[in-house]
Amino acid sequence: MKITAIANNNKDVVVLSYLIRDYMRKTDSVNFRLTEILKGDTLGRVAINFSEIEIDYWSNLWYGGYAVYFKFSKERNRDSVQLTQYERIPWKVKMRDKIGKKEELLTKDFDGVIHFYYPERFYSIAEIIVRGSPN
Repeated sequence: MKITAIANNNKDVVVLSYLIRDYMRKTDSVNFRLTEILKGDTLGRVAINFSEIEIDYWSNLWYGGYAVYFKFSKERNRDSVQLTQYERIPWKVKMRDKIGKKEELLTKDFDGVIHFYYPERFYSIAEIIVRGSPN
């Protein structure tokens, strides 16, 4: 129940995770910019909600993959985002005070991170972490 509440408040992040996943599946590439991802946002649902992304490796004891760190823009309007019938809220949505493990990532003050599995697991969304305290 808590995961659903966090995700409902961050539907724009859920949409961004689907856009990134679809881009990586189509191009089989993890070298991209926010502008390339937003080209896939044909409905314009999240184009104004994000200002920056950065891609890094995600080390996990069992699987691992890629981490896409993101920053929200000042124009963010999270309440206007509706999910399509094909988009479901991923089952792992968390809140944390600190985003990132490396010092250079911590200093950049990202608003969240989306973890994706490696290509062998079809770049599936592993988890979404958004900055904030999990009340």
